[in-house]
Amino acid sequence: MAMRRAASYSATITPPKAPTEYSAMLVTFAQDQQIVLEKSLEDLTIDGTDVVVELTQEETLQFSPSVPSPMGTKTGGPAYLQLRCYAGEYDAPASAAWAIEVYDVLDPTILPGEGAP
Repeated sequence: MAMRRAASYSATITPPKAPTEYSAMLVTFAQDQQIVLEKSLEDLTIDGTDVVVELTQEETLQFSPSVPSPMGTKTGGPAYLQLRCYAGEYDAPASAAWAIEVYDVLDPTILPGEGAP
């Protein structure tokens, strides 16, 4: 589940129950003991029994490379992803925190979208 900076990223997570049974969900991305970004239920895609979280090119640039690259950059440790859900006071599970290696790209320029010159 590696991430490349300046590239889109997608992760699929299967919560303990059907995603529609939860009234709130939060996916947290952290690196070097700091929260980098969070995505709430409104930002997630429900696909059957799975939850899909997607990051844009811009969002992946918020992470530091954790693997040495041809450009010689390595400034951070691995990133971590965790899903927390809420269905009631006694039903609020959290997933394990998954490690994600972050790779740099040679040119971090954001590529234009559809219809751009």
